[in-house]
Amino acid sequence: MRIPTQVAWLLLLPALAIGQTPDPLPVRHDSVDVHDTAPEVQESSPATTVKPAEVKDLPSRPATVNDALPLLPGIVRSTTGGLRINGSGEQRSAMLVNQADTTDPATGGFGASVPVDSVQVMNVFRTPFLAQYGRFSSGVVAVETRRGSDKWHFELNDPFPDFRFRSWHLAGLQDAEPRLVIGGPLIEGRLYLEETALYDIQKTPNRTLPFPNNTSKQERVNSFTQIDYILSAKQYLTATLHVTPQHIDFVNPDFFNPQPVTPNYRQQDFIGTITDHLALGKGMLDSTVSIQRFDATVGAQGNGAMFILPQGNLGNYFATQKREAGRIELSETWTPAAVHDLGVHEFKLGALATQTSDSGSFTARPINIENAAGLLLQRIDFTSGSPYSHYDVETAIFSQDHWTLVRGLALDLGTRLERQSISETFRIAPRAGLSWAPFGGTHTVVQAGYGIFYDRVPLGVYAFERFPQRVVTNYAPDGSVLGSPVTYLNLTGYAAMPNSLLIHTENQPGNFSPHSGAWNVHIEHTFSPTVRIRAGYTDSQSSGLILLEQGTVQGSNALTLNGTGHARYRAAEITARLAWKHANFFLAYTRSRSQGDLNDFSGFLGNYPSPLIRPNVFSNLSADLPNRFLAWGTVRLPWKVQIMPVIEYRNGLPYAQY
Repeated sequence: MRIPTQVAWLLLLPALAIGQTPDPLPVRHDSVDVHDTAPEVQESSPATTVKPAEVKDLPSRPATVNDALPLLPGIVRSTTGGLRINGSGEQRSAMLVNQADTTDPATGGFGASVPVDSVQVMNVFRTPFLAQYGRFSSGVVAVETRRGSDKWHFELNDPFPDFRFRSWHLAGLQDAEPRLVIGGPLIEGRLYLEETALYDIQKTPNRTLPFPNNTSKQERVNSFTQIDYILSAKQYLTATLHVTPQHIDFVNPDFFNPQPVTPNYRQQDFIGTITDHLALGKGMLDSTVSIQRFDATVGAQGNGAMFILPQGNLGNYFATQKREAGRIELSETWTPAAVHDLGVHEFKLGALATQTSDSGSFTARPINIENAAGLLLQRIDFTSGSPYSHYDVETAIFSQDHWTLVRGLALDLGTRLERQSISETFRIAPRAGLSWAPFGGTHTVVQAGYGIFYDRVPLGVYAFERFPQRVVTNYAPDGSVLGSPVTYLNLTGYAAMPNSLLIHTENQPGNFSPHSGAWNVHIEHTFSPTVRIRAGYTDSQSSGLILLEQGTVQGSNALTLNGTGHARYRAAEITARLAWKHANFFLAYTRSRSQGDLNDFSGFLGNYPSPLIRPNVFSNLSADLPNRFLAWGTVRLPWKVQIMPVIEYRNGLPYAQY
């Protein structure tokens, strides 16, 4: 549902959970966790860590990872339903599930979201200075899924639906999210299964529209299957299959866009992954193969024109698109035994090769712009456009060293080399971080670092030239045509920066290389086993972002994608984790500023393109949140009763969909 931003109060009784949570399979897997007592030497990139048991029974009832992420500082859900990390859209962040990339190759947005019951731990890195993470310039969400246990278990979570009431009368179903979890040993001591199946139906009302024509309806099935096979004491395999068909009728209706003007959305995603974990000596070699498919269709409620008026839009949504995207990814990560030379060196080396594809078509219908009196001011017609098909190969290698110089002092040093063939760019991303316990022991830790980060360029950017071209006709107040219709070509421009020490590119259209330079400093202090507080400051400056700009090119009117965009994000943040015998709380306050160019390509090349292209300006971004306070937790009472408050206060972003 939509909630006002000024105060969001969710104080409800606990949801029902049937069954027991299994113990994870006792095999090695890589993850980053936050313990009640800090380890002797931490990495320089602190992660905000959440386990499903902490959040899945909260009043907001997050069913998937994407549903749970807005419970963390620096992440909010925008008015259109997408996630914003550090003030930027999903296309500038990475989503990893068991270290496999799951973002949509066409749009750069987060793909299928894993059910929260399948998750072992979620780690959110705001600026990770570890070279193993790439293809992002804002943040990383790293999810580790849970293994089957030695005993069969069964869970049925949120089995009861919520109903909608109006004027004290039942008005149908509001939402339902039953989640079935089953797992255990298929072959004792050898083969394990973990399966989560989610059915979700949500009817989200918008209170600026009259009932019952004010609802967006989403229906989805989300299945995540994991099989672990132990070959020997030194080797085991993990195979996962994630299938997520869904559809949305009436996407985000509001006062200015009632139901007939909204688009519909259909999606069919699947991701299959196999990982081999092999112990080599005292090290570990992880080999992963991932095959993914992202099919999407965006339609309208009818074939009529779209009418844009000051008092609200009429008609039907103007765009229809069909898209089929895919990814095949191979990765190798080797963690050798620690080297004792001038301290302790813990190395990690890796290589990655990815082939992505994107094909589809885009059609558009006329847009009529009228004044408040209904007089036609401008009409936008579209040419037919043509189907598109693009392929890309991405390669990367990285090397990083967690170097413990002395007790309580460690450095993270690393470099990542990346190449994206469709943009003909080669990028070098050096990173360095520091972790220091200034008073000895582990109660106070200072972490700081600086790094260079590069976005991947989504394949949808290179489909733009085959989109329908705009033909604009202007009208006088008496209805006569002003001048001749103007046709705007769809062009792909150039990156703003020439070759440099860190970026090497060909002088060709589409040679984009969006990047950011970010630094931060954090200090964390453990006052007691029950109280831990972290404070920090982050500064990130981005350049080379892809913008859609209107102008003239060699005497012709054109809409051009150029790599000239800039953005800046600054945030001061303090978080606290409080844990008592019968209560656990997470509290966070963030003061931030997010500014940048507004005509980011994602507003015109994503799932729901904007019908109008306005002149670009550098201003506060839509997810700018000057102040945000967030608190949630659990209080356990006698008779197995729990109180789980969720409190949020913020200003800036006017409304959010939780």
